[in-house]
Amino acid sequence: MSAYLTPIITAIVIFPILAALAVVPYALHQYRRFGSISKLKLLIFFSFCFYLLCAYFLVILPLPDRAAVAKLTTARYNLVPFTAARYFLKTTVLRLTVPATYVAALKQSGFIQPFFNLMLTLPFGLYLRYIWHVSFKKALIASFCLSLFFELTQLSGLYFIYPRSYRLFDVDDLILNTSGGLIGFASEPVFAKIFPSIEQLNQDAASERLVASFWRRFLALLIDLFIFNLVSDMITTCSHQLSNQNYGIYLVEVLIYFVAIPYFWQGGTLGKHLVKIRMVGVDEQRLGLLPLLFRQFLLFGVMLGNVRFLIPSLLQWISDAKSQHVLAFYFTGLAICGAFLLLCALNTLVLLLKKNSRMFYERVTKSHEIGY
Repeated sequence: MSAYLTPIITAIVIFPILAALAVVPYALHQYRRFGSISKLKLLIFFSFCFYLLCAYFLVILPLPDRAAVAKLTTARYNLVPFTAARYFLKTTVLRLTVPATYVAALKQSGFIQPFFNLMLTLPFGLYLRYIWHVSFKKALIASFCLSLFFELTQLSGLYFIYPRSYRLFDVDDLILNTSGGLIGFASEPVFAKIFPSIEQLNQDAASERLVASFWRRFLALLIDLFIFNLVSDMITTCSHQLSNQNYGIYLVEVLIYFVAIPYFWQGGTLGKHLVKIRMVGVDEQRLGLLPLLFRQFLLFGVMLGNVRFLIPSLLQWISDAKSQHVLAFYFTGLAICGAFLLLCALNTLVLLLKKNSRMFYERVTKSHEIGY
C-alpha cells in the first residue's frame, strides 16, 4: 500500500509549487478570452493537473538506489500481448465454475496490478472529453501516447538517469492504459450530469467581464509587483546609488510605473491590461492625475511602504535602542503600523467577500476598477 500512498503524498507536497507556476498563464488566458474565470472551471483544470502529477509519480516512484539497479538481472520488457491475462488465470484461485473464488481472486496481485493499470488512465479519457470534447479517435491516440510515455520513461531508466530500467516495459500496460482512457471517455456523460458543462462555465465567466473581481485585481497586482521588483532590482544592480532599499528611490519608481504609465495608458498598468481591468473615476471616466497620484501613494507608498520599509526599520531601531523612552516610542510606532495593517487586512477581506466594495484608498480618491 505504501508504494501507492507515497506518490500521492509526494504529489500533495509538490503540487502547490507546480500549481503556482501554472495558474498565472492559465488564468491570464482565461481572463483574456472571457474577461473572468469560473472557480469551478479552475478547480476542474487543476484537478486534472493533480491527477497527471499523481499518475506520473505512481509510474516512477519509489526511486531505487542506482547501484542496486545496476545489479538487476530481471527482464527489461515484455512484448507478448495478454501475458497478464494468462498470469491471472494461472496464479489466482479463480475457478469460473466456483463463484466462491471470484472475490478471493480479485484480492490477488494477478488481478490488482492489471486493474490498477486500467484505472490509471480512466480519468484521463474522462477529462479529455469533458474539458476539450475530443473525439473517440483522439481520445484513443492521446491515451495510447500517454501510456507510451509512461512505458518509455520506465524503459529508459527514468531518462537514462539509471544505468538500466528498474521497471518492466510491458505491452499489456499499453493495452490496459489505452483501454482505461477509452473507458473514461465512455463514462464522461455520467460525469457531465453532475457538473455543469464547460460551455456553461465559460458563459458564466463571460457575463462577469465588466466586473473587476478581487482575484482578477489580485492577479494583476502580483504581475505588476513582479515586473516592478524585477526592473527595480536590475536598476539597483546597474547603479548601487539607485538602491531600491531607499524609500525615496522607491517612491520615484512607483511614480513612473504605477502613476505615469496608467495615466498615459487608459488607467492600466501592464498587469491590469493583461487581465483587462483599468482604474477609473466614480463616473467611470478617465481618472485624473491628482486622484491617481494620491491613490497610488496610499496603496504603494503608505500601505505597502509600511510593510517594506517602516516596519523593518522600526524593528531594527528597537533592537538598537538603548533608552527606555526611545524604545517605548518605537513600540508605539510599531503598534500603530500593526493596527493600520490590520485595518487594511479587514478591508481586503470585505473586498473579497462583498461585491462592489472598495478599498480605503479608492473611497478616499473616489476611484475604482472596472473590466473591459
